Amino acid sequence: MFLADIHRCNYDKDIAPFIKNGVIIDTSVIKKIIDGLIETKITKRESPELDKILSFLDLIKLSGKWESFFITPHILTEVCRHLRDDYAKPWGNDFYKAVETALPILKAMDEKTVSKCNFLEQIDKKKPVIEAGDISIFVTTNNFIAKKEKIAILVDDRRIKKIYEYHPHVMIMDYQSVMLNA
Repeated sequence: MFLADIHRCNYDKDIAPFIKNGVIIDTSVIKKIIDGLIETKITKRESPELDKILSFLDLIKLSGKWESFFITPHILTEVCRHLRDDYAKPWGNDFYKAVETALPILKAMDEKTVSKCNFLEQIDKKKPVIEAGDISIFVTTNNFIAKKEKIAILVDDRRIKKIYEYHPHVMIMDYQSVMLNA
């Protein structure tokens, strides 16, 4: 299911069943949240993008509830690499401020582990694209589907969106179309 217009949804019927088990969150969305928090808390500038994200999270009743989100070790690795690449050199000795801002959110998020076997099964042998974070989202989502449980994915990735947008057990909350228009 693709969450199209949150303002036309019945929360209890259309959203709550998908988020009750948690929300898988993509690296790119976590990065936008962390960048926005760093911008507002450390550099003291406004972040309209973060405001839109937080507004969306308010609408789905998950604002500040980071424990309702899932990451995988693969996603955590990608987030840490982004932190290092984006903030280590330009911030020098103040890099710890960026890390200090990100850690509470990352610590609060739940973790889903992904087995090597399941991970390798998700790689397309004809057109291999090895993006560890995305593959771990596929494995985690498919684990929920196998148990006939509903799950939501908060994502800014066309490929993930395309694969699951019509699946009855998966709600795609697409960053571009839903969050920026909340």
